[in-house]
Amino acid sequence: MTGERKLYYAILSGEHPVMPLAELEAILQARVPGRILYHFEGLALFESSRDPSAITRLAGWVKETGRVLFHGTADQEVIESSLKLLGEGLRKYKRLLVKKYKGYSCHIDTGRIKRLALSLGLGAGGSLLRLFITEGVYVLGEIIGVQDTREYNVRRPGKRPFFKPGPLSPQLSRVFVNLSRLPEEGVFLDPFCGTGGFVLEACLTGASLCICGDIAVEMVRGARVNLSHYNVYDRSIVIRQDSARLPLSSESVDAIATDPPYGRSTTTAKRSYRELVEGFLTEAERVLRPGGYIVYAGPEREEPWKLAVGAGLRVERRFHMHVHSTLAREVVVARKVG
Repeated sequence: MTGERKLYYAILSGEHPVMPLAELEAILQARVPGRILYHFEGLALFESSRDPSAITRLAGWVKETGRVLFHGTADQEVIESSLKLLGEGLRKYKRLLVKKYKGYSCHIDTGRIKRLALSLGLGAGGSLLRLFITEGVYVLGEIIGVQDTREYNVRRPGKRPFFKPGPLSPQLSRVFVNLSRLPEEGVFLDPFCGTGGFVLEACLTGASLCICGDIAVEMVRGARVNLSHYNVYDRSIVIRQDSARLPLSSESVDAIATDPPYGRSTTTAKRSYRELVEGFLTEAERVLRPGGYIVYAGPEREEPWKLAVGAGLRVERRFHMHVHSTLAREVVVARKVG
């Protein structure tokens, strides 16, 4: 349902300083039309003309969404005045959940705020109320969606029927997929599929067709086992292929997200990371539809973003991620222009 644009909040994961916000922005561009108005540590305020409850089902690193009732400076009297302005409206809610992000605004007495809410009628209804405080601001809102982390736990790499060391977590894989702006019912591609984690997440976000491949026969077979186990194989095509020679028509794919091999436990078929990715990006630029996005990663020392530029893609974002003492990962978000 569409209508007037309303103000909502999103509570973001602390897994990375900027990628959760970028993921939310991508979802608002591709799936739930809206735009971010303000952002603070752990929190974003956005407007949308549609119910944003789907965001927490789609996102890897957006933990909660809700409708903003009041927001402003994090001051004891201001927050208490907001509760009083709700008046009889407080009876709609059964609980007030309070979060001070990273200990911001230590002067705020949250116990006193909770007692005030109870005295004003809180506890009679069935909905949940959220008070979130960060960076000197507060948001008071009605909770709409909460991420169910159990959904991700059942898909952890170690719980899949076929397992090899090295895959990204389901939540980070979901972030990659969302950064690729995969549209609902879109066609998704991962040409370095490994155990199938990216395709699994793409299917679960509503792709109509997910194409993936790997040069290793063992990985192709294993990915098929995993996708069948999670009941998404009927929307998947898993093939053995060379990422530099994709058996796909030009401009046939809506979005690409992948993690080319570069770590200690991966195989590169005797090609360097640069050789692999240069060949892959040339093909990706060919099969991707105009305006489509591609998300991939690599060792920061290899400057992966330059390879996208060399393939004629426009680099939109770059993210740094620490992996371990000898490896820093760069995540590149690029777009096919034209």
